[in-house]
Amino acid sequence: MRRVALLFTAFLAMVSASYAQGKPDNAPYLGQRSPGRVPSIFAPGVISKGNIHSRLVISPDGRAMFWNTFNMDAGTVQILCIRNVDGKWTDPQPPSFAKDGNTQSPMFAPDGKKLFFEIQTEKGWATKYAEWTDAGWSAPRNDGILLNCSSSFTRTGRAYFSDKMKTKTWGTGIFSARYSAEGYSDPKPLGASINVPNAIDYTPFVSPDESFLLFSSNRPHIGDKEDMHICVSFNLGKGAWSAPKRVVDIPARFPSLSPDGKVLFFCGDDGNIYWVDIAVIESCRPASISPGVKP
Repeated sequence: MRRVALLFTAFLAMVSASYAQGKPDNAPYLGQRSPGRVPSIFAPGVISKGNIHSRLVISPDGRAMFWNTFNMDAGTVQILCIRNVDGKWTDPQPPSFAKDGNTQSPMFAPDGKKLFFEIQTEKGWATKYAEWTDAGWSAPRNDGILLNCSSSFTRTGRAYFSDKMKTKTWGTGIFSARYSAEGYSDPKPLGASINVPNAIDYTPFVSPDESFLLFSSNRPHIGDKEDMHICVSFNLGKGAWSAPKRVVDIPARFPSLSPDGKVLFFCGDDGNIYWVDIAVIESCRPASISPGVKP
Protein backbone atom coordinates (compact mmCIF):
# COMPACT_ATOMS: atom_id res chain seq x y z
CA MET A 1 0.00 0.00 0.00
CA ARG A 2 2.82 2.43 0.80
CA ARG A 3 4.37 1.84 -2.63
CA VAL A 4 1.01 2.49 -4.32
CA ALA A 5 0.58 5.69 -2.32
CA LEU A 6 4.07 6.89 -3.28
CA LEU A 7 3.44 6.14 -6.94
CA PHE A 8 0.15 8.03 -6.86
CA THR A 9 1.82 11.00 -5.14
CA ALA A 10 4.52 11.02 -7.82
CA PHE A 11 1.85 10.89 -10.52
CA LEU A 12 0.03 13.89 -9.04
CA ALA A 13 3.29 15.83 -8.86
CA MET A 14 4.04 15.06 -12.51
CA VAL A 15 0.57 16.15 -13.63
CA SER A 16 0.74 19.27 -11.48
CA ALA A 17 4.06 20.19 -13.06
CA SER A 18 2.61 19.85 -16.57
CA TYR A 19 -0.19 22.27 -15.62
CA ALA A 20 2.33 24.70 -14.16
CA GLN A 21 4.09 24.80 -17.55
CA GLY A 22 0.99 26.40 -19.07
CA LYS A 23 -0.70 23.36 -20.52
CA PRO A 24 -4.28 24.44 -19.63
CA ASP A 25 -4.07 27.93 -21.21
CA ASN A 26 -7.48 29.17 -22.37
CA ALA A 27 -9.02 25.72 -22.79
CA PRO A 28 -12.13 24.84 -20.78
CA TYR A 29 -11.67 22.48 -17.83
CA LEU A 30 -7.97 23.31 -17.63
CA GLY A 31 -7.22 21.72 -20.99
CA GLN A 32 -8.32 18.23 -20.04
CA ARG A 33 -9.96 15.90 -22.50
CA SER A 34 -13.71 15.57 -21.96
CA PRO A 35 -14.61 12.55 -19.83
CA GLY A 36 -16.33 9.41 -21.08
CA ARG A 37 -18.71 7.12 -19.25
CA VAL A 38 -16.05 5.92 -16.81
CA PRO A 39 -15.44 8.40 -13.98
CA SER A 40 -11.92 9.81 -13.71
CA ILE A 41 -10.21 12.25 -11.33
CA PHE A 42 -10.64 15.87 -12.38
CA ALA A 43 -7.51 18.04 -12.53
CA PRO A 44 -5.31 15.70 -10.44
CA GLY A 45 -2.59 17.54 -8.53
CA VAL A 46 -4.16 20.93 -9.30
CA ILE A 47 -7.68 20.79 -7.89
CA SER A 48 -7.87 17.17 -6.76
CA LYS A 49 -5.29 16.60 -4.03
CA GLY A 50 -7.17 14.22 -1.74
CA ASN A 51 -8.37 16.94 0.66
CA ILE A 52 -11.74 18.04 -0.77
CA HIS A 53 -15.07 17.76 1.03
CA SER A 54 -17.55 19.68 -1.13
CA ARG A 55 -19.11 19.87 -4.54
CA LEU A 56 -17.26 21.54 -7.41
CA VAL A 57 -19.03 24.79 -8.32
CA ILE A 58 -18.38 26.33 -11.74
CA SER A 59 -19.36 29.88 -12.66
CA PRO A 60 -21.99 30.25 -15.41
CA ASP A 61 -19.34 31.43 -17.89
CA GLY A 62 -17.06 28.49 -17.05
CA ARG A 63 -14.15 30.76 -16.14
CA ALA A 64 -14.03 30.14 -12.39
CA MET A 65 -14.26 27.03 -10.21
CA PHE A 66 -14.82 26.81 -6.47
CA TRP A 67 -14.55 24.04 -3.89
CA ASN A 68 -13.52 23.70 -0.27
CA THR A 69 -10.71 21.72 1.29
CA PHE A 70 -10.76 20.06 4.68
CA ASN A 71 -7.82 19.70 7.05
CA MET A 72 -8.81 16.89 9.41
CA ASP A 73 -5.86 17.37 11.75
CA ALA A 74 -6.48 21.10 12.21
CA GLY A 75 -10.27 20.84 11.88
CA THR A 76 -10.36 23.67 9.31
CA VAL A 77 -12.19 24.17 6.02
CA GLN A 78 -11.43 26.76 3.34
CA ILE A 79 -12.90 27.73 -0.01
CA LEU A 80 -10.44 27.72 -2.89
CA CYS A 81 -10.87 29.14 -6.37
CA ILE A 82 -9.18 28.84 -9.73
CA ARG A 83 -9.91 31.44 -12.45
CA ASN A 84 -9.16 31.89 -16.13
CA VAL A 85 -7.43 35.27 -16.41
CA ASP A 86 -6.16 36.56 -19.76
CA GLY A 87 -6.20 33.07 -21.22
CA LYS A 88 -4.36 31.41 -18.32
CA TRP A 89 -5.71 29.46 -15.37
CA THR A 90 -4.48 30.79 -12.03
CA ASP A 91 -3.15 28.61 -9.24
CA PRO A 92 -5.76 27.56 -6.67
CA GLN A 93 -6.07 30.13 -3.93
CA PRO A 94 -8.71 31.37 -1.49
CA PRO A 95 -10.80 34.24 -2.91
CA SER A 96 -10.55 37.49 -0.99
CA PHE A 97 -13.75 36.86 0.95
CA ALA A 98 -12.47 33.48 2.19
CA LYS A 99 -8.89 34.24 3.21
CA ASP A 100 -9.57 34.48 6.94
CA GLY A 101 -11.26 31.89 9.11
CA ASN A 102 -13.28 28.80 8.16
CA THR A 103 -15.36 28.99 4.98
CA GLN A 104 -17.30 26.35 3.08
CA SER A 105 -20.16 25.44 0.72
CA PRO A 106 -19.87 27.92 -2.18
CA MET A 107 -22.97 28.09 -4.41
CA PHE A 108 -24.28 30.53 -7.01
CA ALA A 109 -27.68 32.17 -6.79
CA PRO A 110 -30.13 31.31 -9.63
CA ASP A 111 -29.08 34.39 -11.62
CA GLY A 112 -25.40 33.44 -11.31
CA LYS A 113 -24.43 36.87 -9.92
CA LYS A 114 -24.22 36.19 -6.20
CA LEU A 115 -21.89 33.55 -4.80
CA PHE A 116 -23.26 32.38 -1.46
CA PHE A 117 -20.99 30.69 1.07
CA GLU A 118 -20.82 29.85 4.76
CA ILE A 119 -18.37 31.48 7.14
CA GLN A 120 -17.78 30.51 10.75
CA THR A 121 -18.38 33.27 13.30
CA GLU A 122 -18.34 33.44 17.08
CA LYS A 123 -22.06 32.63 17.01
CA GLY A 124 -21.73 29.71 14.59
CA TRP A 125 -21.98 29.36 10.81
CA ALA A 126 -23.47 32.31 8.90
CA THR A 127 -24.52 32.55 5.25
CA LYS A 128 -23.06 35.47 3.30
CA TYR A 129 -22.48 36.32 -0.34
CA ALA A 130 -20.01 38.13 -2.56
CA GLU A 131 -20.32 39.48 -6.10
CA TRP A 132 -17.67 39.68 -8.81
CA THR A 133 -16.90 43.22 -9.95
CA ASP A 134 -14.32 44.86 -12.22
CA ALA A 135 -12.23 45.42 -9.08
CA GLY A 136 -12.54 41.81 -7.91
CA TRP A 137 -14.76 40.28 -5.25
CA SER A 138 -17.00 42.56 -3.22
CA ALA A 139 -16.81 42.48 0.55
CA PRO A 140 -18.91 39.68 2.09
CA ARG A 141 -22.49 40.72 2.75
CA ASN A 142 -25.42 39.26 4.60
CA ASP A 143 -28.88 40.02 3.27
CA GLY A 144 -30.58 38.18 6.11
CA ILE A 145 -31.48 35.12 4.06
CA LEU A 146 -30.54 31.91 5.88
CA LEU A 147 -29.69 29.61 3.01
CA ASN A 148 -29.00 25.99 3.75
CA CYS A 149 -25.42 25.12 2.86
CA SER A 150 -26.55 22.15 0.75
CA SER A 151 -28.79 24.24 -1.52
CA SER A 152 -28.95 24.08 -5.30
CA PHE A 153 -31.30 26.01 -7.56
CA THR A 154 -33.45 25.65 -10.65
CA ARG A 155 -33.46 28.37 -13.30
CA THR A 156 -36.83 29.57 -12.00
CA GLY A 157 -35.52 29.94 -8.46
CA ARG A 158 -36.70 26.83 -6.66
CA ALA A 159 -34.21 25.52 -4.12
CA TYR A 160 -33.47 21.92 -3.15
CA PHE A 161 -31.64 21.32 0.10
CA SER A 162 -31.09 19.06 3.12
CA ASP A 163 -32.81 19.91 6.37
CA LYS A 164 -33.89 18.36 9.65
CA MET A 165 -36.10 15.26 9.47
CA LYS A 166 -36.50 13.02 12.51
CA THR A 167 -37.18 9.81 10.58
CA LYS A 168 -33.83 9.91 8.76
CA THR A 169 -30.40 8.66 9.73
CA TRP A 170 -28.27 11.73 10.53
CA GLY A 171 -31.58 13.55 11.01
CA THR A 172 -31.61 15.18 7.57
CA GLY A 173 -34.02 14.77 4.67
CA ILE A 174 -34.36 16.46 1.27
CA PHE A 175 -36.70 19.43 0.83
CA SER A 176 -37.61 21.98 -1.82
CA ALA A 177 -38.75 25.58 -1.43
CA ARG A 178 -39.32 28.73 -3.43
CA TYR A 179 -36.33 31.10 -3.27
CA SER A 180 -36.64 34.86 -3.65
CA ALA A 181 -35.11 38.07 -2.35
CA GLU A 182 -37.11 37.51 0.84
CA GLY A 183 -35.62 34.03 1.38
CA TYR A 184 -37.20 30.58 1.37
CA SER A 185 -40.98 30.14 1.24
CA ASP A 186 -43.31 27.18 0.99
CA PRO A 187 -40.73 24.55 2.06
CA LYS A 188 -41.86 20.98 1.44
CA PRO A 189 -40.20 17.59 2.03
CA LEU A 190 -39.91 15.47 -1.08
CA GLY A 191 -42.04 12.33 -1.25
CA ALA A 192 -41.53 8.78 -0.01
CA SER A 193 -39.43 7.68 -2.98
CA ILE A 194 -36.74 10.18 -1.92
CA ASN A 195 -37.12 10.49 1.85
CA VAL A 196 -36.98 6.83 2.86
CA PRO A 197 -37.03 6.35 6.66
CA ASN A 198 -33.67 5.47 8.23
CA ALA A 199 -31.76 6.14 5.00
CA ILE A 200 -29.00 8.72 4.55
CA ASP A 201 -30.01 11.06 1.73
CA TYR A 202 -28.30 14.43 1.45
CA THR A 203 -26.21 16.93 -0.61
CA PRO A 204 -28.97 17.25 -3.27
CA PHE A 205 -28.28 18.94 -6.59
CA VAL A 206 -31.21 19.68 -8.90
CA SER A 207 -30.85 20.09 -12.66
CA PRO A 208 -31.57 23.67 -13.79
CA ASP A 209 -34.74 22.58 -15.59
CA GLU A 210 -35.88 20.57 -12.53
CA SER A 211 -36.17 17.41 -14.62
CA PHE A 212 -33.93 15.31 -12.33
CA LEU A 213 -32.38 15.38 -8.89
CA LEU A 214 -28.95 14.11 -7.87
CA PHE A 215 -28.06 13.31 -4.26
CA SER A 216 -25.82 11.06 -2.20
CA SER A 217 -27.38 8.09 -0.44
CA ASN A 218 -26.49 4.91 1.41
CA ARG A 219 -29.33 2.95 -0.20
CA PRO A 220 -29.78 0.01 -0.57
CA HIS A 221 -27.79 -0.43 2.70
CA ILE A 222 -30.38 1.50 4.68
CA GLY A 223 -29.85 1.59 8.41
CA ASP A 224 -26.60 -0.35 8.64
CA LYS A 225 -23.93 1.38 6.53
CA GLU A 226 -22.70 4.86 5.71
CA ASP A 227 -21.64 3.69 2.25
CA MET A 228 -22.61 6.72 0.15
CA HIS A 229 -23.07 6.77 -3.62
CA ILE A 230 -24.53 9.25 -6.11
CA CYS A 231 -28.16 8.52 -7.01
CA VAL A 232 -30.53 10.13 -9.51
CA SER A 233 -34.30 10.50 -9.43
CA PHE A 234 -36.42 11.91 -12.27
CA ASN A 235 -39.31 14.34 -11.97
CA LEU A 236 -42.60 12.54 -12.69
CA GLY A 237 -44.72 15.66 -12.21
CA LYS A 238 -47.17 16.76 -9.52
CA GLY A 239 -44.52 16.39 -6.82
CA ALA A 240 -43.70 12.75 -7.62
CA TRP A 241 -40.19 11.43 -8.28
CA SER A 242 -38.99 8.16 -9.79
CA ALA A 243 -37.30 5.50 -7.69
CA PRO A 244 -33.65 6.61 -7.27
CA LYS A 245 -30.97 4.71 -9.15
CA ARG A 246 -27.26 4.59 -8.39
CA VAL A 247 -25.35 6.48 -11.09
CA VAL A 248 -21.75 5.33 -10.47
CA ASP A 249 -20.14 2.67 -8.29
CA ILE A 250 -17.54 4.95 -6.70
CA PRO A 251 -18.27 5.87 -3.04
CA ALA A 252 -19.06 9.57 -3.32
CA ARG A 253 -20.95 12.66 -2.19
CA PHE A 254 -21.63 16.23 -3.35
CA PRO A 255 -22.83 15.88 -6.97
CA SER A 256 -22.97 18.88 -9.32
CA LEU A 257 -23.30 19.62 -13.04
CA SER A 258 -21.23 21.65 -15.48
CA PRO A 259 -22.87 24.91 -16.68
CA ASP A 260 -23.72 23.31 -20.03
CA GLY A 261 -25.20 20.24 -18.34
CA LYS A 262 -22.91 17.82 -20.19
CA VAL A 263 -20.72 16.69 -17.28
CA LEU A 264 -21.44 15.27 -13.83
CA PHE A 265 -18.97 16.11 -11.07
CA PHE A 266 -18.85 14.56 -7.62
CA CYS A 267 -16.51 14.27 -4.64
CA GLY A 268 -15.15 10.79 -4.01
CA ASP A 269 -14.58 9.48 -0.52
CA ASP A 270 -10.86 9.72 -1.33
CA GLY A 271 -11.14 13.53 -1.25
CA ASN A 272 -10.83 14.02 -5.02
CA ILE A 273 -13.25 15.52 -7.53
CA TYR A 274 -14.35 13.11 -10.28
CA TRP A 275 -16.07 13.84 -13.56
CA VAL A 276 -18.03 11.70 -16.00
CA ASP A 277 -20.20 12.20 -19.08
CA ILE A 278 -23.87 13.01 -18.41
CA ALA A 279 -24.73 9.86 -20.36
CA VAL A 280 -24.45 7.90 -17.09
CA ILE A 281 -27.48 9.85 -15.85
CA GLU A 282 -29.40 9.50 -19.09
CA SER A 283 -28.92 5.72 -18.94
CA CYS A 284 -30.97 5.75 -15.70
CA ARG A 285 -33.86 7.74 -17.17
CA PRO A 286 -37.23 5.92 -17.24
CA ALA A 287 -38.40 5.16 -20.77
CA SER A 288 -41.60 7.09 -20.15
CA ILE A 289 -39.77 10.40 -19.66
CA SER A 290 -38.21 12.22 -22.60
CA PRO A 291 -34.75 13.75 -22.07
CA GLY A 292 -34.74 17.36 -20.93
CA VAL A 293 -38.50 17.48 -20.43
CA LYS A 294 -40.04 18.24 -17.05
CA PRO A 295 -43.45 16.52 -16.78
